[in-house]
Amino acid sequence: MTSPKKIITNRENAQKSTGPKTPEGKEVSKMNALQHGILTSHLFIPTSADPTDSKGFAAFLELFFEEMQPEGILETLLVDRLFATFWRLRRLHIAETGFIRKQVDPHSMQQALEKIEEHGNARKDVENGFFRRMRTSHGCSLLADHWGVIAKTVQERGLPLPEGMAYAVDWELGGRSGFHKAESFSNFNYIVLNKGGNKPLSADDEKKFNEYALECAKDLYGLFRSVAEVLELDEEHVQKADLQSKMLPPLSDLERLQRYDAHLQKTFLQTLHELQRIQAVRLGRPAPPSAALDVTLNSDGGFVP
Repeated sequence: MTSPKKIITNRENAQKSTGPKTPEGKEVSKMNALQHGILTSHLFIPTSADPTDSKGFAAFLELFFEEMQPEGILETLLVDRLFATFWRLRRLHIAETGFIRKQVDPHSMQQALEKIEEHGNARKDVENGFFRRMRTSHGCSLLADHWGVIAKTVQERGLPLPEGMAYAVDWELGGRSGFHKAESFSNFNYIVLNKGGNKPLSADDEKKFNEYALECAKDLYGLFRSVAEVLELDEEHVQKADLQSKMLPPLSDLERLQRYDAHLQKTFLQTLHELQRIQAVRLGRPAPPSAALDVTLNSDGGFVP
């Protein structure tokens, strides 16, 4: 609705308009908006629980009539029609925004749901979950976090990893998915867990395997963190482009809105011009020329005014 500052400004501008000068004329003009609201009486459609909506509508309607200063029934009806057309244009623009919001609002939620779904599928499908996670910034961030925890565990406790963590390395973090670094880490953990198998490990060998494993875990943490940042930037661009593609109503709705907008604009201008002509005649001024010229085609394809 119109701001209080704008209403005050409009009221000041209205004082400069040429309206009725006599007390009787002013009294009649004052009641025009209330007495002749034939078209505007059903224009207001409440859209919220805010009771001031209707008051704001009524205040703007009164202000509109004060600024246009109609005299007599004909001028009042024209101003009434002018306001009705203006209000429908305003409602049309709100509707257009509604069409766009209807498309845009679900966009962010859909993106979030897709990320949740990807992560959920990755956890269920453990065989392919590692590579599934690598496709998204969210999945790579999770991989980086897990490898960060593993690196800290190796640094503080050394190999072998706890059973649950070792299982995660093998089946969820790339150890048995053919990913070189993760596969190497898994092998180092297996060797230390089994004390070297047939060839027992020396203390120096075990220390080296711990160092190799820690280096692998840190490298994997850094790798997935970097990939996550790159993918996040790419995803932001894709999401922004996808969002921008939704910043117009569907084509069928857009065509209807444009046709209705053009009709209302034409009606508004024609009504305003007719009002100006009538008021000019009443005030003894030269009437503006006709706003439109009707033309037809003759049999020879020429224009005839």
